[in-house]
Amino acid sequence: MTYRKEIELVFDASSFLANDSSSPAKQPVNSRIDLWYIGANREMNPLPLTAEKDFFLQSIRDHIRGLNQSKTQVKDLLNAVSVSWNKASKVVDDIRLLTISCPTEVSKTSDDSIAIKSSLLIGPLTTKVEIVFHLTSTSGENGIDVQISPRATVVYGERFNEPKMGEFLLNRCGDVVEAKGQATKASWGNAVAELGEKLLARGRK
Repeated sequence: MTYRKEIELVFDASSFLANDSSSPAKQPVNSRIDLWYIGANREMNPLPLTAEKDFFLQSIRDHIRGLNQSKTQVKDLLNAVSVSWNKASKVVDDIRLLTISCPTEVSKTSDDSIAIKSSLLIGPLTTKVEIVFHLTSTSGENGIDVQISPRATVVYGERFNEPKMGEFLLNRCGDVVEAKGQATKASWGNAVAELGEKLLARGRK
């Protein structure tokens, strides 16, 4: 099965719990399950596998492989994959918008975490602030949960309060990744731009 023409899920439906609760119990043996990225191979608007997409792909794959298939309905499996990938789409959008205004790079920091590092340049103050959004994934009740830990560090220039900058980003962006289309917090790009405006105003006083 494919989702959003970006990922493909391969599994044996007979290994999962049937919708009919009266069905006889099966032996709890998990069958092979896999998740692939197919967005780079499509004919229309191919999208490469980026570091952030690979992070989500691996996290979702680990989560669904850890499910007890004999106690999981197929619809719950599909829902876990779609909800989790919608979170990936939100992060992809956030990084894209952030890159428009700030040089940004993504790097893997561990098997279950990545760091999105951006440089906020405030020209009039000759100041550079490094912004890092650290993402960590864990298995949740409905797919994966991804925590956000933002940090801001002054590289050179005005000596702004770094803990307060991090707190500002946390308040604007939240501490968890939301699914695309359900976001209630500001995008990372907007939050960083707003931070830059506030720092500029404060530095000019």
